[in-house]
Amino acid sequence: MKNLLLLAFSFMLLTVAGCENNDLLLSEKKLNSKIQNNWKVLSASTTTDYNEIWSFRDGKVVIISKDETGAEKTVTGNYSVDAKINNAYVTLSGFTYPNQIASHWLASELNRKWTIVELDNGVMYISGIDDKNVIRSIEFAQR
Repeated sequence: MKNLLLLAFSFMLLTVAGCENNDLLLSEKKLNSKIQNNWKVLSASTTTDYNEIWSFRDGKVVIISKDETGAEKTVTGNYSVDAKINNAYVTLSGFTYPNQIASHWLASELNRKWTIVELDNGVMYISGIDDKNVIRSIEFAQR
C-alpha cells in the first residue's frame, strides 16, 4: 500500500511538473495580482491596431479606446478571479455601454465568465463561450 501511494504521488508530481501552463496552479490571490495591470488588446490581424487599453485594478476594469477620428471613449465594469483545480477564470460584469468599443465588443458580449488560457510573460489570453455557443477570445499584451 505504501508503494502504491508513493507511485501515485510520483505520478501526480510528474504531471504537475510537466504542465506547460502552471497558471492553473496559482491561487486566486496570485492570479489577481498578475491580472492587475494595463493590457493592450491585440488583433487577430497584425495590421489592425485597436488603440484600446484595459486596466484591471481592485475588482474594476477601465477600458480606454480611441476610434478612427481619435476620439477617446472610456467604459467601466467589474471583474473577479476564480481559481479551480483545473481552470482559472475571470468574470467580467457591469458593462452597460450602448455601442461597440474599438475592439468591436458589445457590453453584452463581455459580461460573462472567461477562462484564463494564459497569464504569463506579459501576455493574457482569455476565452469564453458567447450566447450563441461560439468560442470567443481576447488576447492582450502587458503595457
